[in-house]
Amino acid sequence: MQLSEYTSFDATALAGLIAEGSTTVTELLDVAQEACLAVNPEINAVVEVYDDPRVPEPIDTDAMFAGVPFLMKDFGAHEHGRRQWMGSRAVGDELTGTESALARRFRETGLISIGRTATCEFAITATVETARFGATRNPWDPRRTAGGSSGGAAAAVAAGVVPMAHATDSGGSIRIPAACCGLVGLKPSRGRISSAPAGPAPGDFHTEFVLTRSVRDATHALAVLEGTEPGDPYAVPPLDFPVPPASRIAVATHAPWLPAPDAAAVETTVRTARQCEQFGYTVDEATPTIDWQSLFEAMKDLWALGTLDTVRGWADVSSTERPADVEGLTWDLVGRARRLQPIDVLDALAEVDRATRAFAAFMADYDMLLTPALPGPPPLLGDYSPDMDLDEYYDSPVGRMESAAAVFNATGQPAITVPVTLADGLPMSVQIAGRAYEETSVLTLAAELEAELDWARWRPPVHAARTASGDLS
Repeated sequence: MQLSEYTSFDATALAGLIAEGSTTVTELLDVAQEACLAVNPEINAVVEVYDDPRVPEPIDTDAMFAGVPFLMKDFGAHEHGRRQWMGSRAVGDELTGTESALARRFRETGLISIGRTATCEFAITATVETARFGATRNPWDPRRTAGGSSGGAAAAVAAGVVPMAHATDSGGSIRIPAACCGLVGLKPSRGRISSAPAGPAPGDFHTEFVLTRSVRDATHALAVLEGTEPGDPYAVPPLDFPVPPASRIAVATHAPWLPAPDAAAVETTVRTARQCEQFGYTVDEATPTIDWQSLFEAMKDLWALGTLDTVRGWADVSSTERPADVEGLTWDLVGRARRLQPIDVLDALAEVDRATRAFAAFMADYDMLLTPALPGPPPLLGDYSPDMDLDEYYDSPVGRMESAAAVFNATGQPAITVPVTLADGLPMSVQIAGRAYEETSVLTLAAELEAELDWARWRPPVHAARTASGDLS
């Protein structure tokens, strides 16, 4: 199989080729590694390529993604006996001794992990520019960020290395990279994807899923990856739980939690809203009312606690002096967590609960909420420094990308970003949020937009097929 052919298929199609005998797992793994070698020097998306991919014998061709090459993120769900550096110099080469529930489900669906993708240190920023591995570059414009924290996953999928990759999202880390790189980025509802054996992080903002190029891959992945494990804190309704067909969409282009989108982002959202009307949806301009500044500060407190909990496994968090192998922004979050009093944590959790209830009340009148995905184009690399403090970070172009996505981590709703146009050679995306546990609605609308716009034909300048053919124009 040639790279040009391999990169034209999504994961569902590749699994179909395996099932019908038109290709082999060995051939797909070889071409995926060829794709990685072709583009990774340009984008720095993959931090480890396995020399021993674990191929089951025999292949279960009935599995949803049988034999499809896949990449794990260097954070979150983990495979047994693999390294996980979490983007940090503080973490060594120890091999993991357990397998997370999600990694097991990836394996059971037939996906074959060929390596791990770059993330920022401990997955805390909206760009991947680490002291340990350097910057991950956007395949659409290597001067720009691929987003974060799942920037390596997004860059690898956009550049044709694999059709699907593992990603995590505690404050936009699936949806921001998807928007930066022109991909489909679904954050499932709170509790839809099990984090076992890990428990919920403070605030329970965190979830994990995949980044894809097609909506059908995201839909199929959700069907086989969703579900709880014994001891999980949520009873989650099944995906096929009957709900009325979605008909009403609220569109918001300006709100306290939408960080001053530029004219192009607003126009893209308005044009998409008109397209939704042509599909038959009723579209109104409407915005949920919340105290965003109070909520955002509460989220920062809870993110800080989660960071402290992670970092304490690798550094002495009781010290007032930053370890040399921990980045400045990470340590600033640790310091914020250490300054919190118990009453501060209770207040933060109460603020999140108020916002969740406010959005739920708003969504009683609407099936979905349409917003810009990003305030503008992906920021240039170098706008961020690992030694920024927290205030500098959130005042930076990178930090300003977070709030439009992060609000739905607080409320627990499903939200998806999809590309809807190209502008100045860069993808522009919108975000669609749905009612809690009604992922089917947002996936249905995303599929309608995909059928209308055919974004699969858009290909970035740095792409495995282009590189292999010598076409770098």
